Amino acid sequence: MVRRFPGQEPKGARGHVALGRLLVDRGLITETQLEAAIGEQGATGKRLGRVLVERGVLTPEALLEVLSEQLGVPTERINAYTVSPEAIAALPEKVARRHTAFPLRRTGSTLVIALAMPKDLAALDDLRFASGCEIQTVLALEDEILSALNRYYRDEWLPEMGAAEDAGSVVIDSPSQQLLTRDEAAERSALTIVERVIARASADDASDVHFEPRQDEFHIRFRVDGTFREVGILPSTLAPAVVARVKVLSGMDIAEHRLPQDGRFSATIGEHRLDLRASTYPTIHGEKAVLRLLDNGRLRLTLDRVGLAGAALETMRELIHRPEDILLITGPTGSGKTSTLYAALGELVQTGKNIVTIEDPVEYSVAGVNQGQTNDKAGFTFAKGLRSLLRQDPDVIMVGEIRDCETLEVATEASLTGHLVLSTLHTNSAVGTVARLLDMGIERYLLASSVIGIVAQRLVRRVCTTCRVELQTPPALRALFRNGEPSSYFRGEGCHDCRGTGFRGRVGIFELLRMTDELNELVLSSASDQRLHEAAREAGMVSLREECLALVTRGETTLEEVLRVTHDWRAAPADTRKKP
Repeated sequence: MVRRFPGQEPKGARGHVALGRLLVDRGLITETQLEAAIGEQGATGKRLGRVLVERGVLTPEALLEVLSEQLGVPTERINAYTVSPEAIAALPEKVARRHTAFPLRRTGSTLVIALAMPKDLAALDDLRFASGCEIQTVLALEDEILSALNRYYRDEWLPEMGAAEDAGSVVIDSPSQQLLTRDEAAERSALTIVERVIARASADDASDVHFEPRQDEFHIRFRVDGTFREVGILPSTLAPAVVARVKVLSGMDIAEHRLPQDGRFSATIGEHRLDLRASTYPTIHGEKAVLRLLDNGRLRLTLDRVGLAGAALETMRELIHRPEDILLITGPTGSGKTSTLYAALGELVQTGKNIVTIEDPVEYSVAGVNQGQTNDKAGFTFAKGLRSLLRQDPDVIMVGEIRDCETLEVATEASLTGHLVLSTLHTNSAVGTVARLLDMGIERYLLASSVIGIVAQRLVRRVCTTCRVELQTPPALRALFRNGEPSSYFRGEGCHDCRGTGFRGRVGIFELLRMTDELNELVLSSASDQRLHEAAREAGMVSLREECLALVTRGETTLEEVLRVTHDWRAAPADTRKKP
């Protein structure tokens, strides 16, 4: 099946010239960007529209608008309000997927269908024959069409026991493709299940897939926007075959059931490539498997795209361009620390500096960065790798995580010998990181002379724009706001687009502590966390809670997310605050 991206004019046509000229004339791209994109198009064979979007110089929405003008076809966004169940029932799923088409609504004998290529006459004939309706086309983003196909045609996305039909356009790239089980029916079902689950997880923007054996059932759950979503319950008899399939694809020992294992493999969904990290863990009901989805294609991160804005963005960019010292990104697991580090590296690559990393594991490949991965079994730890990096003439060193005193010591030495060190740490706040570093054994004078900034961050869920409604702020919650209490806020009611959760996507919030002379003096004088926090606020630090409340005021998240993700420093009892 060939899937086209908006802007994929047929080869041989001169549509790319007209499209490129139209984009330049409208000021959406520059001549230089167009020339570079056409050069990449000639080298890769990709269409111009896709190249421009992948290079990050054009948004899909802007491309859609220009294509609508070029082709003379109206555009439409696909969401819960534009989709009709009667229209979906009129077009078989296989035909819809074959032509990357999605039916929106049916009026009498006319069916309105969203297409990425509305001028494909062969596709129109096929759609007309399959539906028995006259076809009216609109132009839509291919990503929205593919997402809608997985969202609305989902009643039978998992096969029954023994089903052996093809899973679609999922291509697994693994050293081994053979499943060593004796139950051939379970083997065929396991193969199809794993491929369909990966395709569905990608369409749902899931970060993790959990295969969980229970006493009488086998559950499949996705983590989407930081929360779990149950997507399938299968017979428990399928659990061993599915987990075995994951182990084979990941290069694990299929005969080992007593010890945890980990591995990785890749999958291509249409033209979309994913890297997957897999791990297994023995439980009382059998082995549990987890897949972590890593999408290099969506990594085009910059610091403003991860959520930094205003003064915090300016300060962050200033700090990462310093020639030396340590900058720390802190927060709990799953708070987006690694994405922020990659965004910083992506901006530093443009400076031409020698950037070297040591990670566990390397999650994404960043062009222009020399990335290394630890190997504990071989004795290649963060500390040993960091010592070796110092002999590689680096300008910038990224350490995936500071886990122990030795790594912290070597990182400090590197920062004091003319290197910029970026790393992460698990702490709850920017100010709390100071106490954590002291607990790990760093001397106060070294901390004051080497650490230039600490960024604490969290991820909060965005309100679904399709179903969001405005509500009056309860009096009890207005006390959360210190300044400018809003009389109302927004919350998602739940719809097809957000699958009833009221949220779609996440955004980062940041608490940036820049180490000033006053703060360094307080560190040297063994000041309390409370005093450090007060001095940081006086120096302009905005707390995580204030950042989150600002998103509430702008209608991007809810008050419930504020309470779930952040805490009020002033509300904590004084005697519970740890003092260095």
